[in-house]
Amino acid sequence: MIDNASFAEQARSEKYTGVPYSKLDCQAFVEEVLKDAGARKADGTVYNWKGSNSMWRNALSWKGTISECLKKFGCIPLGAWLFIVSQDGGEKEKGYNDSEGNAKHVAIYCKPGETPVRDSTRSNTRNGVGYRSLNAFTHVGLAFMIDYKNTLVPEPVESLVIDKTAALEALEKVRQYIERG
Repeated sequence: MIDNASFAEQARSEKYTGVPYSKLDCQAFVEEVLKDAGARKADGTVYNWKGSNSMWRNALSWKGTISECLKKFGCIPLGAWLFIVSQDGGEKEKGYNDSEGNAKHVAIYCKPGETPVRDSTRSNTRNGVGYRSLNAFTHVGLAFMIDYKNTLVPEPVESLVIDKTAALEALEKVRQYIERG
C-alpha cells in the first residue's frame, strides 16, 4: 500500500507532461502513476483495469459524488481518483448490468489550487497529460491500494470551537427557546 501524498507527488512528475493520449490514455495514466509510485498487487504484478468503468467498480474502497466526499471527509484527499460518471445507460453497453453509472473518464486529484487535477485527455485544448480544474468531474473514489488515513483523520471537536464561552451561550439560548415552545 502506498500513501496518498506520495501518490499525488508522483502524479505531478514532469515525466508524464506532454505524453500524448495515444500513448497514455486516462486509465493508463493512473495505472502508470500507481506503478511508478510502487503500488503492486499481492502477487507483485502491476494493476491493469479494462477502462475507467472497471476502475470505478473494482478499484475503490469508497466512492461518491464530490459533494458527498466533501461532506464525509471535509476535503478531497490528495491522490483521490476523480471520475466523470453519468447515468446514461452506457454501462450496460460496456457489459455492466448494475446501476453504478457510466464512468467515462478517470483522473487524479494531486494538488490544491486552480488546476488541481492531473489527467490524460484528447480535447480541443490538449492532447495528452496535463492539468485541469475540478469542475469537469462528478465523482470521487478512494482507491483501496492507497492509504488515505493521514488525510482523513478528523480534527478534534475542541479545535473547531474557537470561542467556547460564545458556543455555550448560544446553546443556552437554544435551550431556553425550546423550553418556551
